[in-house]
Amino acid sequence: MPFSHCGTLIPRIGDEQVVAAAWTRFLQHQSVQVGGVRSVVLHSWQRCRSEAVNPESSCAPAVDHERVRQLLAEHRELCDAARPVLDGLRDILRECGSLIMLTDPGGTILDLNGESRVRSAGEGVNLAMGGCWNEELIGTNAIGTAIATGVPVQIHASEHFCVDVKRWTCAAAPILDPLGRNLLGVVDVSGVKETFHGHSLALVMAAAKQIEGELARRDGILHARLLARAMDDFIRYGNDCLMLCDPRGRVVRTSGSVQAAREHHGVRLPFEVGAQLVALNLSLSASDRQRARPAWLLPEWLHPIRDGDTVLGTLLVIPLGARGHRSVSSSTRAGTDGAGATDAFAEIIGDSAVLKASKERARRIAPLDLPVLLLGETGAGKELFARALHGAGGQSSGPFVAVNCGALTRELLASELFGYVEGAFTGARRGGLAGKFEQADGGTLFLDEVGEMPLDMQPHLLRVLQDGQVVRLGDIRQRKVAVRIVAATNRDLQTEVEAGRFREDLYHRLCAVSLSLPALRERPGDIEIIVEHLNQRLAAKYGCAPKALDPLVHRAFRCYRWPGNIRELRNVFEAMFALSDGELIDAAQLPPAISRVMAEQAEGLGEAPAAEGMGRLEQVERQAVLDAIAGARGNMSLAARTLGISRSTLYVKLAAIRAREAKHWTRSVT
Repeated sequence: MPFSHCGTLIPRIGDEQVVAAAWTRFLQHQSVQVGGVRSVVLHSWQRCRSEAVNPESSCAPAVDHERVRQLLAEHRELCDAARPVLDGLRDILRECGSLIMLTDPGGTILDLNGESRVRSAGEGVNLAMGGCWNEELIGTNAIGTAIATGVPVQIHASEHFCVDVKRWTCAAAPILDPLGRNLLGVVDVSGVKETFHGHSLALVMAAAKQIEGELARRDGILHARLLARAMDDFIRYGNDCLMLCDPRGRVVRTSGSVQAAREHHGVRLPFEVGAQLVALNLSLSASDRQRARPAWLLPEWLHPIRDGDTVLGTLLVIPLGARGHRSVSSSTRAGTDGAGATDAFAEIIGDSAVLKASKERARRIAPLDLPVLLLGETGAGKELFARALHGAGGQSSGPFVAVNCGALTRELLASELFGYVEGAFTGARRGGLAGKFEQADGGTLFLDEVGEMPLDMQPHLLRVLQDGQVVRLGDIRQRKVAVRIVAATNRDLQTEVEAGRFREDLYHRLCAVSLSLPALRERPGDIEIIVEHLNQRLAAKYGCAPKALDPLVHRAFRCYRWPGNIRELRNVFEAMFALSDGELIDAAQLPPAISRVMAEQAEGLGEAPAAEGMGRLEQVERQAVLDAIAGARGNMSLAARTLGISRSTLYVKLAAIRAREAKHWTRSVT
């Protein structure tokens, strides 16, 4: 690809004033001439706006020294492979007044070299070890934008999103895993804007390729040793499902029936070579690996592969013989991993791509000491995510305190948040009361429905967030608190800011990082999994066995749009569970609102007459299918085995039965 301005790879110095004017218009929500701003830059600005990046941010946030040490250990292979490449460029770039640096996949700087004066200037914006240059934190910059786009990029002067970074120029290229092509890190060259050179982009691209080549060479040697040492085990466990992973948890080789592993043990893993399993990444701490371990994975299935004292990788042996057939208990599904460790995100149920993306982003956010704003509809699980962020974060040993900002009057909210001293108002408790900030000291304060907070209360909240000190009502003493803030809202706060109903400075203080949660209608494939989870929980609560569901109930749940999201599904299912007689929940227990939706859909289909119009053979088949599902308590795999057919064939037969019964059922519920 040619390095030209038309190709949008290289910025042009002569456009700086045009870009600066476009940036000003962009912040004022005015139209921006696309011809004056490169598309890669404009798209980055738009991402910054959606993530509510503060353009006035003076420098990138930084992680502490202990976290830097952990990241260096975690990415030791990358640093070792990159060191000779960076050393080769160090002397050249010193003469140019530029810095060369290496970051982890999240944009945290792990290695940095350059002349002392430019290093000193870089420290002013945290262009230093431990600085976090993710686009979501410090806006458009070469490191963060390369991470966001996955391609090399050069950002110059006014193209940066944040004001104090605009006097810099930078070029960065992503470093990709040679095996799985996932992001390993970024190599970047930066300097004050007067040091701009169009060849910087080519330089970092060449450096990234060199590092990838060195990593590929090292991987080839390691994987050859790993395969040689594991060969006997592949023979010994030939009847089981096997997955061989290297020290970073990347799949090197698989063997055996993946489908059988899924059916017998509920295995949900990517079995493609190059996929990465965090739970088998030996560079992580034991606690981090336990936290990432899937609920179904037993510790005894993990076999370290050694060469002398060196651990070359891990062989995951999923037993498929008689010794390996077991059901997953409700306690295991709830989040324990077999070794007693708990996954903070285990209560967030679902396997849809959109939910996995939200959970993965949440896992990355959790260790960061930054305020988080959760965005989502009512009932979408914002408090579950808040608790998971707390449990997976560095403050998990501290308290988690929640307060609903929309459920209290202004006076009650003030006393709830900040506390009060004795005699502060009529009815004040003797001795006073600590507010939620003090109760959450050392932990997390969850501000639910923060968009409902009265406007005149917002400056008081902002002051506490800025100063880290709280003053109780009726008192003058300042009490220092260290609290991580997780806020949540179902409102569009940017619209609220524009309408003057929410303070812009408070919005930016709360929204250092945002996390959007999907509505239940956006992930209909998760409904069946959530219902199964609720079925197990309610069975334990009511002291009975889990109940089977009429297939029409499953169909109704999938068709309904669930405006109340998971909260509504939970309430509906518990009512149906409690009111149903026997071991089957049938369509008669459906609430009228869901019944009407099903009736309207079935009527629109114009389907054929119902069960009484079926032939004798069809009636026998229908009864056999429904009896098998009821006997298996809704477990479709077990029901299919009982009938002697595959699960896919069972679903086909169910679809046919539903089509025949739809009109009859419509009449019965209307």
